[in-house]
Amino acid sequence: MRWLTMLLPTVLSVAALADQPMATFSGFNDWLGSETRGVRIGADGRLRLAPNLRRVGQLPEGVIWAAVSDGAGGAYLSAGTDGKLFHYAGGQVKPLGQVKGGIVFALARLGQDLVVAPTGEGKLFRVSPAGEVKPFADIEARIVWALAVEGDAVIVAGGAEKGAVLLQAREGSSRRLAELADETAFTAMTPDGQGGWYLGSHGRGLVLRYSRQGDRLETLMDTPFEEVRALAVAEGQLYVGADNGLTPKFSTGQLERREGYLQADTASTARSAVIRLDRDRVPETLWQSAQSQVYALTAWKGQLLVGTGNRSRLFSLPLGKTRDADPFAVVQELGTAQATAFLPAGGDLLVVGSNPAELHLLSEAQATEGTLESKILKGAPLADWGRAYLESDLPTGTNVELQFRTGSTETPDATWSAWTPPLRSGERPALPPSRFAQFRLRLSSTRGGATPTVETVTLHWAHRNLAPVWEGVDIMPPGLVITRTAPPDDIGIERVPLETQKLIPALGYMGAEKRSFRRGGASFVFRVNDPNGDALEFTIRLVPERGAPLLLEKAWREKFFSFDTLPVPDGRYRLEVVASDAPTVPFNAALTSTWRTAPFLIDHTPPAIAELSAVPEGEGVRLRFVARDETSVLKEAAVSADGEHWLQIVPEDRVFDQKEERFDVIVPREAVRGDRILVKVADQYHNEQTAVVNVGATAKR
Repeated sequence: MRWLTMLLPTVLSVAALADQPMATFSGFNDWLGSETRGVRIGADGRLRLAPNLRRVGQLPEGVIWAAVSDGAGGAYLSAGTDGKLFHYAGGQVKPLGQVKGGIVFALARLGQDLVVAPTGEGKLFRVSPAGEVKPFADIEARIVWALAVEGDAVIVAGGAEKGAVLLQAREGSSRRLAELADETAFTAMTPDGQGGWYLGSHGRGLVLRYSRQGDRLETLMDTPFEEVRALAVAEGQLYVGADNGLTPKFSTGQLERREGYLQADTASTARSAVIRLDRDRVPETLWQSAQSQVYALTAWKGQLLVGTGNRSRLFSLPLGKTRDADPFAVVQELGTAQATAFLPAGGDLLVVGSNPAELHLLSEAQATEGTLESKILKGAPLADWGRAYLESDLPTGTNVELQFRTGSTETPDATWSAWTPPLRSGERPALPPSRFAQFRLRLSSTRGGATPTVETVTLHWAHRNLAPVWEGVDIMPPGLVITRTAPPDDIGIERVPLETQKLIPALGYMGAEKRSFRRGGASFVFRVNDPNGDALEFTIRLVPERGAPLLLEKAWREKFFSFDTLPVPDGRYRLEVVASDAPTVPFNAALTSTWRTAPFLIDHTPPAIAELSAVPEGEGVRLRFVARDETSVLKEAAVSADGEHWLQIVPEDRVFDQKEERFDVIVPREAVRGDRILVKVADQYHNEQTAVVNVGATAKR
């Protein structure tokens, strides 16, 4: 009754079922999508309390482009796109003044005054502590990325029309120290401790050294990045922060906003790196990231701090011999988009953040409390959230709490549930099924210097099974057969009705299916999907208008179905298809959904031809007959007056629109060969009937 020449193998064993999901958080990358406050993430994935960080100031502008210490624990800042300057002192941020021109990317403190370099002006300006702005010097640089003070002079690193330039400026004058036409600009600068300067460039990402002896510019390293954004010297070694694609964002004044729940992408190439050049100028990559970009470097308390974006994480790289045991860690996160500068503030460190523009104070003292909010966990599409198991080390006076919350939006908002009360390890959270969930760890200590250590968090959940969702079942034209391989007795394309030919390009393959034609074939295409992505199987029944359904298949695995209707009596039927996700779901959780097609006809009986006559009349032969079909509407008719060629004809009312049609046709006498005329009629299901009549006679049928 059906055709499928390539059968699926019989399943003799239990079908492989989808594994129940679980997640283990133990390695560093497992925590990358998390939000942290006061929690240190070590390279080994262990969580501990971090150095204390507190916000001490905010600016109305979104981005702080440059910062320099005021020498008294405060800072001068440039922010926004209109050359605005601010002064942070005594825990307050106050406007200082504004310089003509574009964005100020570089500041330097010369005595009690500021020297600033607005973009595009080709000038340096001097700003007094009272905010008075005066010209300082004209310079051959259209953009300045770094300024430094050398006695009564200012060293300028930036870019000119013809490439990267290093300048020396004094009040009223400037002179060129070095240039590099192949690079766009010098983007970073720090003293080399010998009267010269280390420089970083944009273009090929070079690390260079400018020496006073002979005004010589020497290339130390060609990094595999586009630009060198930050430089720091510690213990005689040079540390280089290199990036791809950061300087163009700076120069347009459009730094990216803070990213959301960032996922690890180990397949991506490195976006940034921190490289060390030792005293022998041997490079070593200490840290690299496919997600973060390096904005700032500084040596502080025996470690190298790395300010990054777009998650404003502060990474710590040890400077001593402990690197092998703990090569890096995330020590804090500002909660802004970028951490762009570090400034000394007594024994603490002032950290500059942007998007939004904020100032934070980092202390060597350990925080007494910290939280980590995990990346968002997703159901498919809903989940029943199970138990979480926490492995931790809790010295006296320390504690770790675990909490959950759930919601229907990918980013937590006011529609999410409140955090659950603290849960014991292995305790089931009382949460309804939901699409998204998140857990929170709260680390605390009441004893100075003591910290809890979180080793591993393991979570279990089960995706809530949902029934297959039907869009419909498409009923193919009569005679179309869909199989994996062609039936052995396909007939030629010339015998296939035109509307069916359009669905069978050259009787060839469409995807993995073979489409062909066979009289009596009925085919259906199932438009159904499973919300969980489960494999589906189908139970298929043919349901007559009257009588009991006929089972055609009970474990069909294709989304198309063809069967031979010839053994089935003529009549009106529906196809009932029950989709089940049983192949990949435990049997006691499997779900089904049903679709019944609109009624369709099965018709194997050809039409009848009656009242057939052919009578000479004038210059021709008048042919009359009646065609009737018991089941379906007639579709076409033709006559052959010469026994070779068929001429299509229409009924008296010109429309094929009923089961019975009358025909009255004048056949030209010269077209009639002999004394016989053939008649052929067909219904919508391609059932044909022919009859013959002698000219001057009436056929009896």
